[in-house]
Amino acid sequence: MSRLPLEGIRVIDHGIVYTGPSATTILADMGAEVIRIESIQILLPFTRGYQVHPALYEGVAPEYVDGQPGNRPWDRYHLLHAVQRNKYGITLDLSRPKGVEIYKRLAEISDVVLDNFAPGAMDRMGIGYTELKKVKPDVIMLSASGYGASGPYKGFSAVGASLGSFSGMASLRGYPGDDVTVRSPAQVWSDNVAGTTAAFAVLAALHYRSRKGVGQFIDFSQVESFLPHMGESIMEYSMNRRSPEAIGNRHEAMVPHGCYRCRGEDRWVTIAVSSDEQWQAFCEVIGNPEWVNQDRFADKSARYHNQDDLDGRITEWTSDKDSYEIMHLLQSVGIAAGPVVSQEDLLSDPHFKQRGFFEEVDHREAGKLRVPGMGFKYSKTPLKYRMPANCLGEHNDYVYGELLGMSREEITSLEDEKYIGDEFLPELP
Repeated sequence: MSRLPLEGIRVIDHGIVYTGPSATTILADMGAEVIRIESIQILLPFTRGYQVHPALYEGVAPEYVDGQPGNRPWDRYHLLHAVQRNKYGITLDLSRPKGVEIYKRLAEISDVVLDNFAPGAMDRMGIGYTELKKVKPDVIMLSASGYGASGPYKGFSAVGASLGSFSGMASLRGYPGDDVTVRSPAQVWSDNVAGTTAAFAVLAALHYRSRKGVGQFIDFSQVESFLPHMGESIMEYSMNRRSPEAIGNRHEAMVPHGCYRCRGEDRWVTIAVSSDEQWQAFCEVIGNPEWVNQDRFADKSARYHNQDDLDGRITEWTSDKDSYEIMHLLQSVGIAAGPVVSQEDLLSDPHFKQRGFFEEVDHREAGKLRVPGMGFKYSKTPLKYRMPANCLGEHNDYVYGELLGMSREEITSLEDEKYIGDEFLPELP
């Protein structure tokens, strides 16, 4: 294999939840040597699982492999396997001076440090940007907090739901007249966007360093990274003083545009018709029934003002057909249509199978898993799973021994003093 795009770049990863880990996963996929640091003194529940000891369970734990926490549940948690591939994992207690000293030795031979703690957390541990510059003058450090390192909200806590709400996205979700309480998304859309944007910011800083020879601090606001994706609604108010409202599955310009029931239990298809030409093609596919010639559907404007009736008639056509069948019928005439798929559908879909998107990995604790792959393919430097998600402290010997040159006796001493290890220390309440 050719050298990967980021081969030779070393990244220290302090990511938690999704933004930080997904950003460093992208860098790891592209060949960077990412070293994830965790503490055996403090469990990060969003990353390793909310309840980590088998004695806490009665029955099954759905978020773990096969619904079972096992003896090492922190290595079997589903989110771990979603965003921790291709990384090395070590443990280190940064609450004591010796841990900070060791950390700075690692920072001295690294290029990038990425965290998504609250602003000031890294400074309080003695490993903020000011301190790291002393040992690595050209270091690049990205700190991804909810609202950024300045401003009135700089210390506020943030999760996907709060950021989705604060960005204005939640006000646009749902259907007209919905109570706002049902609009806050459970899925972490803002975290996904922030992760990819953070990776891009690091790449740009690395490019700048390659030209100018200097590193820099990146004050990364997760909510601000998401706001550009709200551009249409923001500019609608900025330019026209109109606040967009939730419109469900419909669209301001395309009609029909919706999600329609199909044959089978809870099976649906999305259909988006963007022009009068596509409308004519749609009418031909469905057999040109008499109703398509009515004045209320004669042009886009008429269809827009009669969407309730139109959606009902389309549902009459879709309801006895398979969602994939409809997709192929409409795609054959250039209309964007696609089934609403389940996770089971995704894993068996022939398109993803042919492209090799889902990969099978063999994990020490979780066994064989099918996992999502990379979202892009390089023609010269193909990417792949090189390592499954790291177990807690799995690569302590490699990092402390090979990279930092510690002897076996020194590493054993760190283990005895509980600076490092491969199991969490907090006792059950």
